[in-house]
Amino acid sequence: MQTIQQQRAAFALERVQNAAHNHRVNKSEYKSYASALPAMIHINGLGQAAAFYKSKGDTHELLYELLSDWLTKPNQPYAGKSDLITGITEENMHQYRLAQAECVNDFGTPSCFI
Repeated sequence: MQTIQQQRAAFALERVQNAAHNHRVNKSEYKSYASALPAMIHINGLGQAAAFYKSKGDTHELLYELLSDWLTKPNQPYAGKSDLITGITEENMHQYRLAQAECVNDFGTPSCFI
């Protein structure tokens, strides 16, 4: 049985490898946007950062989908929801805080991706 950290790492690795093999993805943009996302979550909150990344399309949206797919998996804060934005708008503040904590640790570094 894998720990949550191992599950998170395996999920992120699979998604990053898929993005690396996607010829439509600009790898330097992907890396830059992925590096910027934790700070954006920390400064603006998960909901605003998620909405921004979803609205931008292309590479930003790939990162939104990674985040959304992880946070809507079983045993995650928005399990069973169709996507991250739906979870944020339909669930309570406790679930929101859990989701945000899952994404960014206390040091502002990424947890659930990259």
